[in-house]
Amino acid sequence: MKFNVVQNWIDNVAYSHSKSKGTEYNYRHYLNVFCDFIEKTPELILEEYERMTDREFRRKYARYIRALIGELSSQEYAICTIRMIVTCIKSFFKYNDLPLGHIPIARTRITFHNRDITKEEIVKILEISRPRDKAFFCMMAQTGLRPDTLSRLRLKHIQPDFEKGIIPCKIDVPQDIAKGKYKSYLTFMGKESVKHLQRYLNTRQIAPEHYLFTSHGTEKQLDSKSMSHIFRRAIITLRQKGIMNFEQKQKGKPSNVRLYNLRKYFRKMATPAGFEFVQFWMGHMVNEGQDEHYRPKDVEFHRRLYKEKVMPFLRLETSTPTETEQTIVELRNQITEIEQRHQDELKKMENHSKRETEWMDEGMKQLRKEVNELRKMVQTYMKDEEGSRKIPQPKIVTAAIKKAFRDMGKKAGEKIEKT
Repeated sequence: MKFNVVQNWIDNVAYSHSKSKGTEYNYRHYLNVFCDFIEKTPELILEEYERMTDREFRRKYARYIRALIGELSSQEYAICTIRMIVTCIKSFFKYNDLPLGHIPIARTRITFHNRDITKEEIVKILEISRPRDKAFFCMMAQTGLRPDTLSRLRLKHIQPDFEKGIIPCKIDVPQDIAKGKYKSYLTFMGKESVKHLQRYLNTRQIAPEHYLFTSHGTEKQLDSKSMSHIFRRAIITLRQKGIMNFEQKQKGKPSNVRLYNLRKYFRKMATPAGFEFVQFWMGHMVNEGQDEHYRPKDVEFHRRLYKEKVMPFLRLETSTPTETEQTIVELRNQITEIEQRHQDELKKMENHSKRETEWMDEGMKQLRKEVNELRKMVQTYMKDEEGSRKIPQPKIVTAAIKKAFRDMGKKAGEKIEKT
């Protein structure tokens, strides 16, 4: 009975793993890299084994693989990429009962690091993006979902929270679309993601079974790889305008800003919720076994934790708590400065005549009014959990105070001239 050597191997890998289309594509591609390098087909490799002793075969093909590692290294392939190619080749040999000699195992390390992306950079990317892309990028930053998982979500996975306008909105990730079909999990998205997604979906007729994100003009599942290209075009546009800067070690290799930086942003800003919960929301394997059994499964517990510990730090259109605290400190410093000036003026008043005292006292009343207004601003700002109320910025407040002093001096001069 004849069978396709490669397909049989792929089917066995799929059986014992996740039946991922991405895995199947990569395994075929990486095996082709090896076969092209040695100029042999998979069928010829199996036939050659039948004509050789185990010792001869294992030594010969181990040398082939080591030579490929050397060639890929000289072409400056990333260590992780070379390791994946070697893992694929070894898998083919294992599933076909082919012996192999010594193959060096590289220590895993990241060759092309990505840097942290800032809130301001994300906002600029969203500003120049189309509705679909804007919703996709915003959701990545506020949910921690992988691009592939996000592109496979359907409307039913965010119902009924999405339809009821519940914030944060729960997203169910079933096992069949999780990476490696690891396990079902959940995550949440904030107000801004819901808003951008709603605007995008308003351009389509969508049913519960439809994908959230599709190729333009169709209802076909969006290719997550295309989103990487769209993201790259966006950041290149911003770099050309002098708004954003990033590095690329060499042409054709990844830059230090790419689509996955949005997922990294989520992990960084969600840290206050605790490592284990952040990893769970991102679909990572954490503490399997007994610890996993004791992890809370209450949806409302997760929602409250996300709302209180994560959502405030993922806001893109309004100030985060850190930015709010900084503004409050600056306002308090201004109050201290004004009060000091007030004390200095009071000391000067002791040496002035009664007539001068009267107009200076009027000026002090104005200063006290300015201070009281600033105090109210600080109290109001601290009570506002969303930090969305707009208050005068420190520089503007300072300018207003200086103007008050100038006006007070001008009025005093006018009074003295009249008398």
